Amino acid sequence: MIMGNKNIHVPVPKDCGRVIDLGCGPATWTMDMATDLTSVNFVGVDISPIYPAAIHPRNCAFSRECIVSGLNQPDCTFDVAYQRNVAPGFTFEHWTRSIAEAYRILKPGGYFESVETDVRVHDAGPMTNACFDHMIMSMASRSVDPSVVRSLDKLMIAAGFVDVRVVEYRVPLGEYGGKLGQLWKQNMTAIMETVKPHLAKAGRIGEAQVGEMIREMGRETRSDECKSFQTVYVTYGRKPL
Repeated sequence: MIMGNKNIHVPVPKDCGRVIDLGCGPATWTMDMATDLTSVNFVGVDISPIYPAAIHPRNCAFSRECIVSGLNQPDCTFDVAYQRNVAPGFTFEHWTRSIAEAYRILKPGGYFESVETDVRVHDAGPMTNACFDHMIMSMASRSVDPSVVRSLDKLMIAAGFVDVRVVEYRVPLGEYGGKLGQLWKQNMTAIMETVKPHLAKAGRIGEAQVGEMIREMGRETRSDECKSFQTVYVTYGRKPL
């Protein structure tokens, strides 16, 4: 919905193309793409084996691999490398390693696409800002800098990619944004609830206090007074021929 009802921005060879999903998680994206593009072969890798083990499209395969420590994939074998929503766990060093790995496994002329959400929230109420500030503090305690998502184009260029482009999508956070705003709010609220102990530790406050902040964020994003939004960055580039 955010990206105009499309799953990818770069071209995918329709006949015998090979696509790898780096950090595929439960592989929702991988299987959606494999269902739509039946003549393309998809590979999903993740450090956690939460991807489907048995029931998946025939043109899908999955393996347990760590992006940042090196993939068990040969050089120059994929047409597209895709990566989404890894920013909450990636340090700057992780970013440089993963981009270098994407470059290595792509064929000349192949594309790398990264889709990440900026943790910053704009035009928000005080408790909504407080919730996201605590999230940023929690990430900083693990040497994770979420602002890197705003400069991934520079990291891709440094790794050797050409024709690098950035597409920005503004995502409403709250009821004012209609169905998309409601879904994004549900998503962010669920994330906040899941990481509540980490937010409390980062802010040196109790979990009950964090819970009240989250509830207040829900109230702030229910009205039209605070038209909060976040930005999703799609950054992609091509390996030179």
